[in-house]
Formats: sequence, structure tokens, C-alpha cells
Amino acid sequence: MLQVGPRSIPIPKHISPEAQAMMAAPSLMSLSGDYPPLHDKQGWREHIATVNNMMKMLDQMILSMFPVEIERKTLGGVRVAEVTPQRISGRHEGRVLLNIHGGAFVYGEGMLAEAVVAAALGEIKVVAVDYRVPPDHPFPANLEDTVGAYRELLKAYAPGSIAIYGTSAGGTYTATTVLKLRDLGLPLPAAAGILTPACDLSQEVMGDSMFTNEGIDSVLGGARPKDDTSGPQRMFIAGADAKDPLISPIFADYTRGFCPSYLLTSTRDLLLSSTILLHRALHRAHVPCELHVFEALSHGFNVLAHLPEAREATLDMIRFFDEQME
Repeated sequence: MLQVGPRSIPIPKHISPEAQAMMAAPSLMSLSGDYPPLHDKQGWREHIATVNNMMKMLDQMILSMFPVEIERKTLGGVRVAEVTPQRISGRHEGRVLLNIHGGAFVYGEGMLAEAVVAAALGEIKVVAVDYRVPPDHPFPANLEDTVGAYRELLKAYAPGSIAIYGTSAGGTYTATTVLKLRDLGLPLPAAAGILTPACDLSQEVMGDSMFTNEGIDSVLGGARPKDDTSGPQRMFIAGADAKDPLISPIFADYTRGFCPSYLLTSTRDLLLSSTILLHRALHRAHVPCELHVFEALSHGFNVLAHLPEAREATLDMIRFFDEQME
């Protein structure tokens, strides 16, 4: 039972036993809202290192579940990890996924969990971008890296054989990467997986769930800063215009073109409204897109591959990609 103020919210019995157990346990992924001051770069480096060490436990858990081959290298000067499953299915020969990991815009350096889950379950090669992060590399370093990696993939793969996906900040970066590719006149990938993104870092279009799911989302419940002048998002933006569509994709003009997109969220996700708002923007622009909302789960559940719901979501995203790819 979850107690939020006067409300008693039971653990639902209709979700998997694994998901019920996760909801009953203290979250190891919750991030503290007590951030260093923005000017304290060394304090941020130490804070980020502490959170990254915690997040590595997720990588270790996922890697213990799925035997994959991992090769860390550079692609066009960008750090990446190439994740190859034990078996690549026949329909995925000559195809590749580009993964942009999550981590609240500053965490998760070198993170592999999202790439490993999709590679193993989807039986497809995944290239995970180890993009640069603040405080030393704020916006637009992330886009320089994701676009750079995509450019290199185009030398080996047709754009119709590439899909891009990411969760949380990685979902935001997936959307903004596609927008940047469009602005540069590069051929767009076959599809995008925009998984529980933050669509507006200016906080002008926050959506109801940022308030209704506060304290209910077991992952992001304590991650929102006490004001809009601190926290990882401010560190990432670093003085740029927060309403720039390459930072906050809700402000983009999708009538100018975008690739077919798969969006994922869940009813306890703090970013439920954010995902819905971005889906509506795509839908209004007649971009082929699907929105999938899972019941009762928290932010980023799709990365936790021990959950049946996470495996279902990942395989469904791969199904969508298969329908779009050459």
C-alpha cells in the first residue's frame, strides 16, 4: 500500500508478480532532489558519479540476464557501444538500432541496459551512443554526438534500415535528434521509439501528471527540483533557450516532417502527460505514430527486463520498427 497524503493507493493485483514486488520495494533508481548549486561543477561531477555508480547496478542485472557481445569503440569520433545478440534474426540482417540512453540529461555515462534489452529480445544489432554530458558538455553536445553517430551509420546502412530509440532523457534526445537530422537535410531513419520523454524543459507545458503522479511514480517521485532554477535540466540547458525545439521538442513544427514514431508511457509515470502531449503534436501533424500506455507502472519500466511488462513493451516497439523498416 502506498500512502500519499490522505490517499491510500494499493499495489494492483492485475499486474505481474514481478511488477508488484518492485512496487513494494524501495526504489534504487530514485534520484535526490537535493542538487548541488549550478555553479558548483565539481559538486555536480561528484553527484553524477555517485548516481552513475548506482545505475551501474541496473546494467549488471541486465547483463546477467542476457548474454550479448559488447564492443566499445568510436564511430566518427563519438563513443559508442556496439551490442550484438547471440543470434540476429533473418529479418534483421542489415538492420540496426541506434540507442540513446536515459539518465535525467546528466547521468548514465556508458549505460548499456536499454541497448542490451532491445538487442537480446529483438535479435537485432544495437549501437548505443555514449554521448557527452554536463556539467562539462551541456547542450548541444548531446546532439553533436547522436547526429555524428547516425552519420557514420549511414555509411553502412540505408536510412530505411535504421531506427532510433531511447527512454526518458533518451526519449527526449531521440525526438530532438530526428529534428536535427531533418534540419540538416539528412535522410531520416525508418522509425523512432520515443519512450517516456520530457517534452518541455521550459516547464511551460508541464501537464497534469507532473503533479498528480508526484509521490506515486516510484522512480521519479523525488527527482523534480524544488524550483525551476536548479537540477539536471538547468545544468543541461546551460543558458540556452529552453523553448528551443532541439531542447524541448513539444515546440517543434512536425508538419515539416518526422519519421513514424512509437511512444510509450504508463499510468504512474511522472511524464505520462509529457508523452501524451508529444503524441498529440505528432498526430496533429499527420505523422504515423502509436501511443502505448501501460497500467500502474512507473517511469522507465521498459528498461527493467525482469518485468514481463518490460519485455512486452520492448518486443512491441521492435514490432513497430519492423513494420516501418526496409
